[in-house]
Amino acid sequence: MEFTDEFQLTEKPLPIDCTVVKVKRDCKIKNEIGKIFRKHNIFEYKSPMDELNIDTFYKAVAYACLYKVLPNHVNEIPAEEITITLIRDRKPVKLMQELEKSGYECKKETVGIYYVSGVMFPVQIIASSELDVDMHVQLKALTNHLEESLMRQYLLRVSAFSEREKNLADVVLQVIVNSNMEKVQKWKGSERIMCEALRVLMADELNEERVEGRIEGQREGKIRAYASLVQDGIITVEIGAEKAGMSVDDFTKEMKKAGYIIPAV
Repeated sequence: MEFTDEFQLTEKPLPIDCTVVKVKRDCKIKNEIGKIFRKHNIFEYKSPMDELNIDTFYKAVAYACLYKVLPNHVNEIPAEEITITLIRDRKPVKLMQELEKSGYECKKETVGIYYVSGVMFPVQIIASSELDVDMHVQLKALTNHLEESLMRQYLLRVSAFSEREKNLADVVLQVIVNSNMEKVQKWKGSERIMCEALRVLMADELNEERVEGRIEGQREGKIRAYASLVQDGIITVEIGAEKAGMSVDDFTKEMKKAGYIIPAV
């Protein structure tokens, strides 16, 4: 036998991709994705290049367990108020096979959404490429094999957003464009309506050098948004610094100060 004192489980902090807290406890969500939600809902998102495997599944369950025990008071977050959502572009067939071998049941709830029963928390797996395009165009657009019609529909939907929503959508658009750069370059000149939508959505960024006196809170929010993309390996430090309007040194300093991890080159 070997004994290890205070075995270090992780080398860095364990960030959850996203949590959604339902503020109004008694309300019911009719949305296909949201109807499983309870009070606390944990999301684990995998990019098209990443694998959603059995270890990812157990990691998400571990995150949910840690989330449940971290508050200051015993059972402050009851287990029955937690759900887990795993999202990937394509259906993780191998994962589902592994889960069924382990005694769990994977059942198709609706197109692109699969429920896993037998887990200590309600779990749903979302294959975004299978989702209905009219209902979930923004989630479907997060892919590295984007079709022109889907891009056009996404931009039309986002161009009607409020100003605050457009600022949030800008981060998503950066991910989409960076993942489909060659296609987007071709489409920009071939589709007038797409160009107009891009111009509306990207207005703040295109005019960034001419805009003065931005509110400090907006600047910090932009830095954090691009820092998160750098930490997840979606964009490089150099691109993040450029988009944030800063030098690489200043950008990395802000990342470290905010607690983000800078990936090793």
